[in-house]
Amino acid sequence: MNMFTRGLAAIALTATALGLAPAAQADEVTVFHDKPFYQAGWDGLTEAAKKADIDLKFSAYATDQFQAFIQQSLLSGDAPQAFTWWNGTKLAEIVESGQIAPLDELWEKKIAAGEYDASSAEPFKVNGHIYGMPTGINRWIVLYNKSLFEKAGISAPPTTWDELMATCEKLKAAGITPFNASLQEGWRGFVWFEELLIRTNPDAYVALNEGKLKYTDEPVKKVFEIWGDLYAKGYFTDPASQEEQLDFARGKAAMYLAGDWNIGLVEAGGLKAETDFGGFIMPNVDASVPNVVIVEASPLVISIKGAENPDVMKFADWYLSAAAMDAWATTPGLYAGNKNAKVPNTIIGEIAKTAADGNYRSMTRYWEASPSEIVLPAVEEMNRFMTNPTKEQAETAMKNMEAIASQYWASRQ
Repeated sequence: MNMFTRGLAAIALTATALGLAPAAQADEVTVFHDKPFYQAGWDGLTEAAKKADIDLKFSAYATDQFQAFIQQSLLSGDAPQAFTWWNGTKLAEIVESGQIAPLDELWEKKIAAGEYDASSAEPFKVNGHIYGMPTGINRWIVLYNKSLFEKAGISAPPTTWDELMATCEKLKAAGITPFNASLQEGWRGFVWFEELLIRTNPDAYVALNEGKLKYTDEPVKKVFEIWGDLYAKGYFTDPASQEEQLDFARGKAAMYLAGDWNIGLVEAGGLKAETDFGGFIMPNVDASVPNVVIVEASPLVISIKGAENPDVMKFADWYLSAAAMDAWATTPGLYAGNKNAKVPNTIIGEIAKTAADGNYRSMTRYWEASPSEIVLPAVEEMNRFMTNPTKEQAETAMKNMEAIASQYWASRQ
């Protein structure tokens, strides 16, 4: 069983039973996705496309249904012409199907025209070829509520781990929960796990995702010790919430570790970026560790079938334009790489400058960095720890994750 088949099997559901089918008329371009919360952005893109004589449609599904739909489509050899996906191992898995079109020539044209830096294409490369266009290139940062910081007597965001811990203590003393964190939609369990690992040992994070480090090894144990201690001190909100962005907007916690794609969703909850909340890159636990930041890049891919359709390739060329990016990314508050497009909000601009000035190393998000067959059950273990953050549960989680990972890596030899 190759990587493609194994990876898709890890997210297996029966798409036929869900009644999903990649139907699209010949004269329109339909993009399938699992991001209905960006509907305003998709609507803006649809309207802008009309001005370019492109009949554009979007079709949204819940994430589990969407993964099942794409899996079934690829296995049957009938992939949709255009759809969103994930980068890293997730992208490599579907590229191995042989049904995803390389977009090297399109990117060469855009880079030569000065619209993009070559670095914007890097997250979408598999075996040296580019297989996606960005819907977002997002850093994972800490958003902070300025009024709650002021209430607790905190004048500026922390720049060291000790300052971060002191900030948490001041917030607690003022009756404010420091961090917002939940299991919303079932996948968020890895967020703090990956963040603490890169902030204590980024090389160990890379080794873990490559099968060169065990989930029972010391670097992972240290993560669970720190994570458990933060829970013991009462620094987190109830993980059962299904309204994570709204919880932060409502002031249920002062800080929120999240992809910067959440900025627009927080604004939809009533806070204004920069005025009501700001952002900072979480400081390292170990001050000797180089500057690092998690980067999540979400591609829009074109299938081989789509690449053979002139209407689809006309859309792809237009999609990478500043006009398209302004229509799409501004409303959700996303940065998607086009140098001529608007910067969606001041927080993203400031974080980009911080990352550049500090020579931050980009680390691929755990969801995309590690194989699907490990990630999905491992996240369930992390979720269980968040609901029962004890030493015993941590030991169980590490043991179970290592059993999953060791079996996977053994099958690859």
